[in-house]
This record gives sequence, C-alpha cells and structure tokens, in this order.
Amino acid sequence: MSPIYKTSDENSSQFKNNPEASVLIMAGEASGDYHAAALVRETRKRFPNIRFSGIGGEKLEKAGMKLLLHYREINTIGFSGGLTKFRRVLSAYSVMKSELRSGLYSAFIPVDFPDVNMRLCKIAKKANVRVCYYISPQVWAWRKRRIFHISSNVDRMMTIFPFEEKMYRDVGVHANFVGHTMVRDIPGNLDRYALRSELGLMDSRKLVTLAPGSRRSEISRVLPVMLDAAKLHIRKYPDTQFVIPLAGPHLRNLIESFVVNSGLDIKILESDASRIMAASDSGLVASGTATLQAALARMPHAVVYIIDNFTWILATKVLLPLIMDPDIHVAIANMLSIKSGNDSDSPIDIMLKRGFRIPCLECGRPLFVPEILQHNATPKNLAFWLGRFRSEPALTAAIDEGFVRLREMLESDPSRPSASDIVCEMIQERVSMEPLA
Repeated sequence: MSPIYKTSDENSSQFKNNPEASVLIMAGEASGDYHAAALVRETRKRFPNIRFSGIGGEKLEKAGMKLLLHYREINTIGFSGGLTKFRRVLSAYSVMKSELRSGLYSAFIPVDFPDVNMRLCKIAKKANVRVCYYISPQVWAWRKRRIFHISSNVDRMMTIFPFEEKMYRDVGVHANFVGHTMVRDIPGNLDRYALRSELGLMDSRKLVTLAPGSRRSEISRVLPVMLDAAKLHIRKYPDTQFVIPLAGPHLRNLIESFVVNSGLDIKILESDASRIMAASDSGLVASGTATLQAALARMPHAVVYIIDNFTWILATKVLLPLIMDPDIHVAIANMLSIKSGNDSDSPIDIMLKRGFRIPCLECGRPLFVPEILQHNATPKNLAFWLGRFRSEPALTAAIDEGFVRLREMLESDPSRPSASDIVCEMIQERVSMEPLA
C-alpha cells in the first residue's frame, strides 16, 4: 500500500484555490511541541498554503505555526504545581475554545495533554471541526473509560506506540500507528567518539549524562539528588566527566546555581540532548520523553522520578489501587517492553535471557531499565547504577541489545500512512465539501 496522500498538481491547486485551509494545534508540553513541529514541517513542504495556528513552543513556531500562546504558560507537573497556574490554563482553554468556534479551521490537532485536549475535542466536534488526535492519551495506564469519550469526539487517532492502534480500533476509533518521530531524528549508529569531538568533550574520560528534566519544579527536585550521586561516583571513578544537556536557555541560570553549589566540574551544553546521550557511556535521566531519547541514543541509564509528596501519596495510595494500570511505569522503554505482550524478544525478555533481572523496587516485576522513584531516589541508589554501568560490560551489552529491539518496535512502516498523510487526507475531505473561494 502506497501513502494515501501524495503531492500532485491537482491536490496542490485545490489548496491554492482555498486559502482558508487552516489547522489549529494544541501542544501543551515540550514533547508535544517536538512531535507536532515535525508534522507541521512535513505537511508545509507538501502544501505550503496550509496554515497552522495554536498553542505550542519554539519548535512549532520555527516550523511555521502562528503561536497564540506558549505552552510554558500552562505546563505543570503534580497537583501543587497545577493550582498555581490554574487561571492560566483556564485562559488558554478559553482562547482555544474561541478559535474552534470561529469557523476558520478545517481540522484540529490535539497533541497529548489530555486533561485540556479531551475537552477541546468535544467543542471541536460541536463546531464541525475535524479532530485528528496526535499522541494518544495514556488510557491504557489509567482512567481506561476515557477511550469511549475519545471514540465519540475524535475522527482519527495517530499513535506513536504500536500497541495503541489495535486498542483504539477495537472500540471503533479509526487509528493508525504512524511511527515515533524520535526514531527518525536519532540515528541508531552514531559514532560516540566522533560526537565527543564535535561537542568538545575529552575522549579519554568516561562520560556520564545527567538529564534532570525540562520543568523548573522537576529540576529543583531531581538535580540535587543527581549531583550528590555524581559526587559519590566520582570518588570511586575520578576519571568521569559529567555533562548536563540544557532543555532550554531559560533554564541555564537555575541549573548553573545547583552545579556551582555542588562544587562539581560539570559541563552544561545547549547541544541536542540525544547527541550528548549518544556520546555518553551512561546517565541518569528524569522521567518523561528524555527516557526514550536515552534509549534510542543507546545510552545505559537509570530513570529518576521525584514529585511532591502530596501527589505521590495520592497516586500510589488512592489512584493506583482504584483506576491505574498496576503495571504502569515511568520509563517509556519499560512500558513498551511490557505492552509488547507475548513478544519473546522484548527488551525485558532479552535482559532475562542474558542473566540480568532488574527489579521494580515498588512491585517486584522485572524491568528493562532501572527506575528509581520518590523515596528510593537517593544519591546512594543512583550511584549504585552508575557504578554497575561502569563496571559490568556484559550488563551494558544486554541493555544495548534491548535498545536495538526497542528501535525496531517504534519504526514506521513506509507502506502505511504517515501522520502528514492522515492530516492532509482529513483536510482534503473537509475542503472537498466546501465551495472554493
């Protein structure tokens, strides 16, 4: 099967004759900004007259989207953080609601961020705007009944994890696995030492990446623990060089203040985090999209997750027993390995076959990469894993084998429609129903 929507003179002329082919995007987080920007770039290359507007960040703006509001205004983590920005979230919601009701848009692309986007989907449907959801809400993790709300208000679902496609199709949602953007952006065969030269790092020293996240509150919780772990590690392995990839220039002063107070000699780089990870021997990574970056860059790592105590207690004592998947995990690599089902070559199975069992400290089940959560996230526990990555080559070889398998799981099939194919098809359907200008 060839891609469903190709550039042609006939299709291009239809968009040229209809200047109102506009798309609204809601990307409320850095990861959504990243994925949606790739979609916008690919679509605008094929049809420059499609106009994009919405909420996002620098990547979407650079790709050609008119930025109505920056996602930083509404991005939060945990309940205590959410309360402080509640008014801004409401304001952003009102802006998007007004845009959807304006009659200007052929399609709405909500990107993840379900607490706001699922409400906007309902408004879009009432306003007769086609809804093409990109990056599925994690209905498989918690509040599983949301999938029925999605089936009522979403025309197309574009998933970046393969197991999600069948889950949606089983309840009548027209869903397509479109591959993961990072697989294209992070090659699997980067030369570690060539990258070190490019980044101005020394070849002779072992390189460890500390990736503390992209939110100020997250960095303030996670980075001090990482730095204390680095102190423990460097006492035993003084030839180690630590590096921190900067998630954005607005975070430099915050990160520098923690590094200066630690007394450690750490390089802070604004280069692409995945290239820094690919150049590294190992690392510590805050939960989130960066965990997948680390896996695709083939960097052995432990995942660190620390939130405010109220949110942690609520999640583990109330939500987990009642509405959350008991197998939910913060590392994307672990989640994908578990959800691959009976696949005997999943990353977890590869680890077990090689004689390594990395246990979940909370539930006891085997994992692919270690997760160090909340009260277990101590400098000693983090340094323990850095030490194992340094001293056990058989362990890191098994992890690397799992990384290769993970990449295979996330690669898109060129014979199937891409995210841009699907968006263009939806706009074409809408345009064909409207009179030309």
